[in-house]
Amino acid sequence: MLVRSEPPGAPVWIDGHYVGVTPLEHGFAHYGTSQLRVGPLRDEHDRLQYAEQARLVEIEAPWYETFPIDFVFEVLLPVRLVDEHDAGEFVLEPAGDQPPAEGRVEDIRARAEAFRSRALAPIPEEPPAQ
Repeated sequence: MLVRSEPPGAPVWIDGHYVGVTPLEHGFAHYGTSQLRVGPLRDEHDRLQYAEQARLVEIEAPWYETFPIDFVFEVLLPVRLVDEHDAGEFVLEPAGDQPPAEGRVEDIRARAEAFRSRALAPIPEEPPAQ
């Protein structure tokens, strides 16, 4: 299966498993529907440059892989046949201005600590007046 993206170099996941970066030629063992996720693409400072894109890709079996024809091609005529599929090109959209991952981690940690302190605070006897 061939997976391309614009811009190239984006990470690729097939059915939740990381398989490489675009452009990518990846072998497959089963026909059917697979979920492809390409991106996100970050710069050297870990800032988000391009958002990820996901889609379902249907890999249909060729005519020689249908019963009983597959028996002839796989058992009686053991010839190596290569089935290639093009998943298409993923055009990644530019992302908005977001802070690097380190800033996001610190923000999440601060919010978690604030939630923890509120959760561990004693329960007041009477509700506050409104």
